Amino acid sequence: MYFNHPIFLVTILLLLIFVNISHDGGKDLRKWLPTLSIMSTLIILINPFLVSRGTTILFYFRGKQVTVEAFMYGITMALFIAIILVIFISFNIILNGNRFLYIFSKFLPRIALMIMMAIRFVPLMKRRLDEIGDVQRLRGMSMTVGSLKTRVRSGMLRIQILLTWSLEEAVHVSNSMKARGYGSEGKKSSYTPYYMEKRDWFWLFVLASLMVVCFYGGKLGYGQMIIYPELGPWQFFQFDWVVFFCMLILTSFPLITEGREKLRWK
Repeated sequence: MYFNHPIFLVTILLLLIFVNISHDGGKDLRKWLPTLSIMSTLIILINPFLVSRGTTILFYFRGKQVTVEAFMYGITMALFIAIILVIFISFNIILNGNRFLYIFSKFLPRIALMIMMAIRFVPLMKRRLDEIGDVQRLRGMSMTVGSLKTRVRSGMLRIQILLTWSLEEAVHVSNSMKARGYGSEGKKSSYTPYYMEKRDWFWLFVLASLMVVCFYGGKLGYGQMIIYPELGPWQFFQFDWVVFFCMLILTSFPLITEGREKLRWK
């Protein structure tokens, strides 16, 4: 969000797509691709007709000017949203429940648990509904075939089973947490411990330094393009290239580490 130059944004989006593919082969990304494409296209097409700001007029639509600047702003907004969604797809893959609790449970134990359960809730309910639907189809019960009364009865039965299953598991989870001493006083331990090694601290320092350069360059106006009231120049200045290179390494760092491991093992 700190840069709005189209070259910066397109590069970041492409790198993040490759990062996501390195995580799970793009499995989750493919599910979001139709929604992402439709949403981005709508933003790019609708924004010029809603906003009349800008000086470079393309044409008039019902007496309202449609400008190049409005089109460019729609493109940058679509790229912003696409980048954020792709980042959160990777976030959900990498930061699983154990890691999330490990990071936040030491100082926000209850809030961390609630957030983790909320993130887990929707996929879990969907998976259970699919399993219940498979069993019902084997028994000849369907929500798509038969009279309206029969389909409603099948749907209500599916919801009843889902609620019963969820409540029963909630009782088991609460008993398990009580048996493990959750909420008691004393030092808390984690199921899977993670340790910072020397190389981790080194690369954390490198990444933090790159981020500082990017923030400083963005604050000075590098990596940004003036859109309103008149579209600014596209060319890069000298420090633009420095910021672009730092951003490139920062965004592609997962690809560098994953690629190094693949080359080492194969």
